[in-house]
Amino acid sequence: MAEDKQALQKENFFKAINHIEPDYVPKAIYAGNAMLDYAGMTFADIQSDPGKTEKALRLLFDNIPADVGLVAIGGAPKTYAALDNTTETFLAPDGVTLQHLQRSTMKADEYPLLIADVNKFVKETLLPRKFPVLFEDKESAKARMKTILEDSVERATGHLTQLQKKIFTEYGFYSYPTNVLPRFVTPIDVVFDRLRGFVGTLADLRRYPKEVKAALDAIYTLRATNFKDTKEKDLFASYMAHIPCYLNPKQYDEFFWPYFKEQVTNLGNTGNKLFIFIEGHWLAHIDSFLDVPKDSLYNWVDDDDILDLNKKIGHYQPMIGGIQMQNIRLHSLQRNIDYAKRVIDECAPGGGLVFGANKSWVCKGDINQNLVDVYNFVDGYSRK
Repeated sequence: MAEDKQALQKENFFKAINHIEPDYVPKAIYAGNAMLDYAGMTFADIQSDPGKTEKALRLLFDNIPADVGLVAIGGAPKTYAALDNTTETFLAPDGVTLQHLQRSTMKADEYPLLIADVNKFVKETLLPRKFPVLFEDKESAKARMKTILEDSVERATGHLTQLQKKIFTEYGFYSYPTNVLPRFVTPIDVVFDRLRGFVGTLADLRRYPKEVKAALDAIYTLRATNFKDTKEKDLFASYMAHIPCYLNPKQYDEFFWPYFKEQVTNLGNTGNKLFIFIEGHWLAHIDSFLDVPKDSLYNWVDDDDILDLNKKIGHYQPMIGGIQMQNIRLHSLQRNIDYAKRVIDECAPGGGLVFGANKSWVCKGDINQNLVDVYNFVDGYSRK
């Protein structure tokens, strides 16, 4: 019975994201460490008592009717400690929230080295600069890497993963298989996220545009997958789009769109999709999404109003939206319900809408009674 429910919810979800009228609007969740706070726990609690993880997961699904999405409890204290806490991602003092502190490792005058040999530059220049503890002593480095590898394997295949699979099946929840297809790479986001950071990248686009473009070509050639030969269909690649919302139209067209368009076109032509987190505001660029295959982009709407995006691409590309997390905290329940109702009325007919929040739930207080009540309202309203 549980497997049948899971199959039906998955089928309904795929109808919606292929612009086929679904039986009801599927509800997506992106639940991170906020579920621990909702259960009155911290990350340390589930480490000391793995049984508490099940309590947190069950509380989430018992209260929020969810069909699809992502659920991930994040944190890797063993790895953080093995690297002397020099990682960019780490647990905040509240024991719940994952924080990210960007550390730019590449210097502005190092583009020629990056262009000449991407792998050599990363291995011989950036890694020692980013994780110096791995290059001080060979035996110490081996021990640290062993800890990191074991921690990674445990998090990928251990107790939590098996528990999630069990509970997902029991509640009929379909978790996106975002790691089935190869990694989706846009080289400008590699520079932005991994090499030069926010300030450095945006400055380089103005000061050294030729060098940046050459670096993007080198990264794309070496690291990107073109997806032309993908044999399967109905699978997802995934991508968090960080820098495009900061680009002007000319920069978007030159430094982002060509690499993005080629991969998405091939994904769409092979019957697959890109699950894209369109972070920030994209209204100025969103018309470009009409220039790739229909239903090839499954768009998680962030700071834009999904009602505005729906007028431009709602007939052509599916979207996730309906809850704005800042309003869940600041506005009345009725005001949030009225907005959700309007989103369903305007965006759902004919398919193309998955109901969900515009932010993942990672901080204390993200999951509160207003959020729970809106999901339960939508569960009933969208079935009428």
